[in-house]
Amino acid sequence: MCDPGWRAADCSELDLQPVDRNTGYNHTNITLPDFYRDGAGNSSWGGHIVHDRHDPTLFHLMISQIDRGCGLSGWRPFSTIIRAESRTGPRGPYTFAQELFGTFHHNPTVTWSPADKLYLMHFIGLDWEPPTTCRSIKRNNTISVSTSPDLRVWSKPIELLVNVTNPAAWPLWSPHHHTREILLATEKNNIYTATSYKGPYSLRVEPGFTDIDPSLRSEDPFLWRDKRGHWHFLVHHMVDIALGQKGPRVGAHVFARDWRGPWHYNNITLAYNTTVQFTDGSRVDYYRRERPKLFFSEDGEMTPLYLVNGVQEFGSKASYTLIQPIGSKWREYEMQYGHVKESR
Repeated sequence: MCDPGWRAADCSELDLQPVDRNTGYNHTNITLPDFYRDGAGNSSWGGHIVHDRHDPTLFHLMISQIDRGCGLSGWRPFSTIIRAESRTGPRGPYTFAQELFGTFHHNPTVTWSPADKLYLMHFIGLDWEPPTTCRSIKRNNTISVSTSPDLRVWSKPIELLVNVTNPAAWPLWSPHHHTREILLATEKNNIYTATSYKGPYSLRVEPGFTDIDPSLRSEDPFLWRDKRGHWHFLVHHMVDIALGQKGPRVGAHVFARDWRGPWHYNNITLAYNTTVQFTDGSRVDYYRRERPKLFFSEDGEMTPLYLVNGVQEFGSKASYTLIQPIGSKWREYEMQYGHVKESR
């Protein structure tokens, strides 16, 4: 028997449900005077849902948004980090609220630190004056952290790891273990630890999956601890890259009883693929679907309620942020707020 939100014989497939087209964050049809080109709008590439701790009707989405209309191909150096808001539930639709970090900053992951009573945002990037035309520029990534009491005002970023990417943090604080220690997952599913979010960080776990099997290549690890104290990654599975394609096999589940390992990479059952069913009966087979993040129930059960991805359709310069409900518990979660209507 799988926990709610999961299915398949080995319980590694997310129980994804149809998506309402009027949800997520999709502003790709916008054209602004400062755009360098048309066709991509305000493209975005995934985000992290955060429920406001003081206003139960408010949900925030921390998003990587590509500036100047440059689209996904110009993510580096044109990516910014913005905050969007929804008062119609965690699915959205979300509207722009503020820019938090300008070019170049990307891939925000937000956690609440009970020990510090602060939100922690880990991301890659540094302040960077972009070029005057849309183009891609390669440069080593740097992981930094910024803190906030309210998601609106953020501290000056602290540089943590140079030439490392794909951050996903998880504080080790629990009701039975009050600590400031923190885990920081990165590319290759490596795990660093520190005695506080400020660091310094030490590399503690290197699963080395690609050394075992080259097909176990992945990126974008999203890390969490379940109600049993076991550990999980949801990753962008890159098995089709070797075939010269971006999909359709794009989601994988990685798990361990202890964060120190051993870690097990499930390359048999896909956690999700590039096909999305919509509530109007249509479906989209996306060209790309990456940057996975989950939003969990708040009852201590750690039930996954929504999957967030950056998506791009075939033949399009634009990309946007898709939010897909999981299982059936998401309905109960939304219905507890009377202003949210149940999706049909």
